[in-house]
Amino acid sequence: MGGRIWRSMWMRLAAIALVLAVAPVIIYLQLRAADAEQSALLRQSVAAQGRMIARGVETALDPAKLPELGKHLARFDTPRNEVRVLFRPSDDADRAFYFVGASPALPDADLEQERERLLATGAVADIGPGCGPGGPAGQVYDTVAGDRRIIASVVPLAKPEGCWVVILTREQFAGFGPDGAQPYWQSPEMIASGVIYVIMVGLVLLVFLSFRRDLRGFADAARRTARGEGGTRFLDQNRVPELDGVARAFDQMVSHLRRSAESLLRLSEENAHALKTPVGVIAQAVEPLRAMAAEDPRRRRSVELIEKAIERLDHLITVIRRSEETAAALVAPRLTPVDAGGLLRPVADDYRPIAEDRGIEVTVRSPGRVMALGNEELLRTAIENPVENALDLTPAGGRVELSLMTEESTGMIEIRVTDTGPGVADSQLEQIFDRRFSHREPGDGGHDGLGLWIVRRNMEAMGGAAHAEAGDEGGLAVVLRLPAARP
Repeated sequence: MGGRIWRSMWMRLAAIALVLAVAPVIIYLQLRAADAEQSALLRQSVAAQGRMIARGVETALDPAKLPELGKHLARFDTPRNEVRVLFRPSDDADRAFYFVGASPALPDADLEQERERLLATGAVADIGPGCGPGGPAGQVYDTVAGDRRIIASVVPLAKPEGCWVVILTREQFAGFGPDGAQPYWQSPEMIASGVIYVIMVGLVLLVFLSFRRDLRGFADAARRTARGEGGTRFLDQNRVPELDGVARAFDQMVSHLRRSAESLLRLSEENAHALKTPVGVIAQAVEPLRAMAAEDPRRRRSVELIEKAIERLDHLITVIRRSEETAAALVAPRLTPVDAGGLLRPVADDYRPIAEDRGIEVTVRSPGRVMALGNEELLRTAIENPVENALDLTPAGGRVELSLMTEESTGMIEIRVTDTGPGVADSQLEQIFDRRFSHREPGDGGHDGLGLWIVRRNMEAMGGAAHAEAGDEGGLAVVLRLPAARP
């Protein structure tokens, strides 16, 4: 059972969905960790670059050379890098930093405002009297020109005249930005990857749904074939080229079954005709013998035995023909709307003379016309068998009831054949449907244990079911269930 569940298409889809849900999370966590490591390495590289720039301009950091400071800073000017230089004189009691240089150069009117914005970031707040250590990096600030930049490095340089601070700022770009400024999943590459992944998942689901639609088409074709609807071909229902071979094989199998059923029907007709012809000849030949034996008791008795044997043989031929027709219906059952309610009364009428001879009452309880989806020949046989059993086992004065009801909630009809006979032990209620099983006393001839087995076989061939249960008044109730025909 467990293996069957795991082979279910829905279970496989659930497994695929689980993989599609978990795999992106695992990959995302790995990529985020790699991105964080890359960003850390990039920060370290930028910080090292800031220290190199500070060392490169260190010789120009002299109050006497301030007019030439801009030229030295211009050597390190790049589209992404901007350098700011602050200076705090050693004899300044206020320990205030002054803006002394920038690359690219700033208008004199903007110098004080740029200084205030840099100081507001706290980049030089931790630089003590000894001109160290360097302040934290990573702060974002808006320049006077209106650009948003990141402080990449803060390098203090102590000299006799005071404390110089070289600040490297960079524009924000992928992999370099303030901590927590943007979740990794909001990065452009992750958004693009997410869009591609969603499209891929959608394509997978479309393929699965398309395959499921074709399987449902196969199932619909199978149901229509089971109902005997001609013209239904599996190949016409298939939309997957790879399944064309399977569809053709199904069509060939159905065609073979239908030809086999037709052959069985023709054979039953031919056999019945071939057997009834000599029986009819024998019956006609007995007529003069009856007249000749009228005065002789022994001869008359012999003629009567011959006539009874002829009747029995004729009955057996009819039974054999019906059995062959039933077998043909089982090979390729043609399911059509059958008036189950209208079928009960003729069956009861057929068996009522036998029941009256035995002192048994036969009743029918039916709402009238109730259409079931089935095969009339198979259904009639399935009803007759339990009726015959009930009449054999019900004592004189008993009752056999044929009833029918519909179940709106399940879309099924239910036929019950109930008797007031001895009933069956609970342990044998299922066993009585086994082939060759009989719960009657040994020596009770004429019963080979096939009746109820045929009943269940016929019902299942029509998409129904059969079971037995204890009757309300004792005895046995054989329950036949069949799908109701759609209006």
